[in-house]
Amino acid sequence: MRKYGMISSRDIEEKYANMYAISKLAVSTPNVWNRFKKLNKDKPWKEQIKPFNFCLVGFQAVEENGRAVKPLAPYCDDPQTIVHEPFIDYETGEIMQGSHYFKSLSKIILQYAEHPEHKFEGDIGILERKHVHANGVLYIGKEANNIDEEELELQRAQTFIDEEGIKQKILVLTPKEARVYGVMQRSSLKRMKDRILSEGKFNFRTKEVRKLVSGF
Repeated sequence: MRKYGMISSRDIEEKYANMYAISKLAVSTPNVWNRFKKLNKDKPWKEQIKPFNFCLVGFQAVEENGRAVKPLAPYCDDPQTIVHEPFIDYETGEIMQGSHYFKSLSKIILQYAEHPEHKFEGDIGILERKHVHANGVLYIGKEANNIDEEELELQRAQTFIDEEGIKQKILVLTPKEARVYGVMQRSSLKRMKDRILSEGKFNFRTKEVRKLVSGF
């Protein structure tokens, strides 16, 4: 709409600048609850964030001392009011306060409008769909798509490795190909293959194996 003059950036600013982007977070899975271990540590049970609790998460707008401040507040029926109340910084557990720590809804909308379209070729008009050629499969939990969880910690979505697929790739890997992925020693690759063939079990947490998995 903004592109075709039906609404301007100024219109968006005027309408949404005094509103804030806030999400409700339900502690509904072990993966979510585990993210609060640091905040819950050494607190009595009644003060901890518990399974099936609800929280409000503000979209990060400020960095202090080289780290993002991630507002976390108790659930309430009027989420916009939490920007004027004390909140917990998810990263440190520190009690903080100030509306400048919350990203305005107008910024979210304008950033979305400027966000590039990665699925299609071109910038304007009828875009052509890009072609994707997959060279592997990595299974992820559905929690990775929950935007409120991503605001807490982008790097910790649940992942599930296709173990059998990785084993087969390692078995046919040449020493030259392994070096491309960072496994420089021929003997390291041989040990991996020998263990797969002899035991069928495999430790996917070793440094050399992680190099291959991330490269695949």
